[in-house]
Amino acid sequence: MNVYVKSSPQHGRGVFARRRIVAGEVILEFAGMVLNRAQVREDDYHLQIDEDRYLGASGQADDYVNHSCEPNAGFADSLRLVAQRDIEPDEEITWDYSCAIDEADFAGFPCQCGAARCRGRVQSFRHLDIPTQQRLEPWVLPYLRRKYFSNGG
Repeated sequence: MNVYVKSSPQHGRGVFARRRIVAGEVILEFAGMVLNRAQVREDDYHLQIDEDRYLGASGQADDYVNHSCEPNAGFADSLRLVAQRDIEPDEEITWDYSCAIDEADFAGFPCQCGAARCRGRVQSFRHLDIPTQQRLEPWVLPYLRRKYFSNGG
């Protein structure tokens, strides 16, 4: 595997590159039991993958990839996380959580990613301003791309 999990200075645990990963390369694929919203426990790891579908924890590295408002990875037409740019060995791999979340009642949480363009809050895609949504479009999960960018959204 081209990644490893270790302590992250800003996020508890995180995923780091074992070797140089080039832009466009698949880093890992998210996995886990498919759940509906009623089955999701807020304290457990989960990833929204459709309107009422979530992946539960896999117990693998995908459970530990942290958020950044200026990530180095994103989704490309599947649950595969790909490098947005070249990632150097031992660099933490991050993705923007707003590229998956689209719950109307998601209160969000304060962001502490430390990025120069940090938005200050992780929130649902639907609550991001239009320029931010458009900037993130290439990296959102397929269900968000279909919902917001196909046939007029």
